[in-house]
Amino acid sequence: MIKLHHLAILVTLCALLFSSVSWAAGNWQYYQDQAMSLYQKGDYIKAEKNAKYAAKVAKKADNGAAFRASSLNLLAFIQIAQGKQNTAIDSINDAIKFTQSAYDDEHPQVATLLFNKGNFLEQAGQSLNALEAYSQAWNIQQFEDVEAYDVLKTVNALTRLHNELQNYADTISTVETLLKSKGQQEYSDLFRHINYALADAHIQQNQAEAAQRTLEIELEREQNALENNDVRLAETLERLAALYDEQGLQNLAIPSREQALNIREKSGHSSLANVMNLNELALNSQQKKDYRKAEALYQKALVGLRELNQDKGIEQALILGNLGSLKDEQGNTKKALTLYQQSLTLHGKIPTQPLQAAYTAARAGAIFYTKRDYLQAEPLFLQSLSLMEKAQAPAASKKIALENLIALYDAWNKSREKSKFIRQLKALNE
Repeated sequence: MIKLHHLAILVTLCALLFSSVSWAAGNWQYYQDQAMSLYQKGDYIKAEKNAKYAAKVAKKADNGAAFRASSLNLLAFIQIAQGKQNTAIDSINDAIKFTQSAYDDEHPQVATLLFNKGNFLEQAGQSLNALEAYSQAWNIQQFEDVEAYDVLKTVNALTRLHNELQNYADTISTVETLLKSKGQQEYSDLFRHINYALADAHIQQNQAEAAQRTLEIELEREQNALENNDVRLAETLERLAALYDEQGLQNLAIPSREQALNIREKSGHSSLANVMNLNELALNSQQKKDYRKAEALYQKALVGLRELNQDKGIEQALILGNLGSLKDEQGNTKKALTLYQQSLTLHGKIPTQPLQAAYTAARAGAIFYTKRDYLQAEPLFLQSLSLMEKAQAPAASKKIALENLIALYDAWNKSREKSKFIRQLKALNE
């Protein structure tokens, strides 16, 4: 599926190339318009035929290289829509060659075509080649008088792809270059996503304070440009809250989450981020022993997952486990065990959060241990230790898992099993 903004690129490029009024140019225009119309209607076979004929007619027109470049650019979009990725890349390469011939290697239209090429290469799964094409486009755009939208579009693609390839320093450098060459930017969705990428890169480089500054400045920019119930504000607030949490700044995280939640409720737009925001607020209420509020927030999060058709995922597993711990704290061990088991079942199907699954298994095992039901406690404690090892958990967490097993086998009078885990605990403490 081709994104709509690519059509705008096509239309802009074509409009810039109508410099001849010869018969050939007029004839070219007819086939070019036919190709564009058919492309927009989804009739790609006929569109491709007309685009190829337009490129053929363009040879006879004044400024024929520019006309051919326009037709080949359109042809590339038609071919990518048909899944002809390699053919589309060949067509866009020819379009670049003819544009360079008609103008020069550093012309803004060359950058536009290089951006298109990067997009096609990404769709073909050639991330490194796409990165090179985007970089070539950016090398032109940072020194030329180019529309701000086109500049941001290229930088957005570059920073996103750099982060995907774990080139975090390059993301930071690219944004620094943007601000130096083009100056401070006003609010736009593209610049918002660039700042998200920049903050993520800082986080990956262990630069939490820089990431925090980036998001706080972005939030201020949004607050000055957007309505106070705009969900884009909520997304930035949620990102900031997660960052505050990582730094232990709960006094900043909680009001940010509450503000984001209020915005989403007013806007009527739910999201997975909003659900996990509810989960975090529930955990905070649980820590404050406000169990009624905590349960209401957990239940609201579960309802949100059902509405999003996400109630079979890892988020469901995490929230069920947390709700189970709430019931456990309230002394309702029967309900807690049911929730823990539901959580562990989902964790088993989606093993992406082994550490959280380990904690849930340990809590369930502890209930059986307290009831002296050692037969049911044992597999849960063993599962917890196994998951800890899989998650490469901190030594302190593994120590607790081992101590649970030692206490279990001691109470159960199983000396041989107990000694095995005592040895492991000694090795961990050395």
